[in-house]
Amino acid sequence: MENKVGFEDTSMVRYRDAFHQLNAILVPGDILYSSKGWSTFLVGHVGIVGEDMAIHHSHPRGGFSDTLLGYLSRHKFGGTITVYRPKTGARKAANWAQSNITRVGRYIFHRKLDNLYANYCSKFIWQAFWYSDAGDITDRGLTATKKSWVCPFHIKQSLYFEEVARINL
Repeated sequence: MENKVGFEDTSMVRYRDAFHQLNAILVPGDILYSSKGWSTFLVGHVGIVGEDMAIHHSHPRGGFSDTLLGYLSRHKFGGTITVYRPKTGARKAANWAQSNITRVGRYIFHRKLDNLYANYCSKFIWQAFWYSDAGDITDRGLTATKKSWVCPFHIKQSLYFEEVARINL
């Protein structure tokens, strides 16, 4: 997009660059962690790449399956998207997330880990790995019958994932 004097809008350039960098490396099961900021309610945000290459995530308006560009557009400039790759179980978790995202009904910080309807972003990621038999990715001894919070930083700090890319918006 060009402005009145013929220069390309720098915000569009950033999104386009981030899109091309991420699009070249993403595989099903990758986790996209968005840095803390106003657009992520100061706690960060996480989504998972499905087999369909959509980013599946729980959002204040429910469960979403966004294109990569759509997902990027939800995050403000100056932030960072970090890609974490599971060491095992990526495809099964990607399939589970893709198949169950429509079961997310409300964005509520609900502590019952087996509740899919009342959900939030990092809990949904935890569920994708738990219900696809990968186990507790936080290594905190969590099970579906427990009541606990799973925060984006638990995903970010998990030894279950390795960082494969960091893109500045």
